[in-house]
Amino acid sequence: MRRLLVVNVLLGIPGIIYYWMLSLMVLRDPMTTWGRTVRDLYETHSILPVQVVLGPPLAIGTIIWVLSNVNLVYRRKRAGSCQKASGKFWHWFIALVASLIPTAVFLCIAAFF
Repeated sequence: MRRLLVVNVLLGIPGIIYYWMLSLMVLRDPMTTWGRTVRDLYETHSILPVQVVLGPPLAIGTIIWVLSNVNLVYRRKRAGSCQKASGKFWHWFIALVASLIPTAVFLCIAAFF
């Protein structure tokens, strides 16, 4: 369990950048423009450039996070800790929460300054 927490907290540190960039994308584009059915892909306020910039790093980070947690589930399953399906559910839940810890700490520190 300790390995699970340490690995996911360390993987959550670069996640701070992803959460920050995603929040900038959401806050920059007004929510009222999301209801449009047709978008001009060459418009300067389009969401396409943000997807081009954020897509590959976010995909690579997600793939690394998933593969490292699949490896941890496999190790726990061999050790007998993760035999039931509920054990796997708690593993993924704890992994997600542990990867959000660095972002929460960063936001708490940023709230004071």
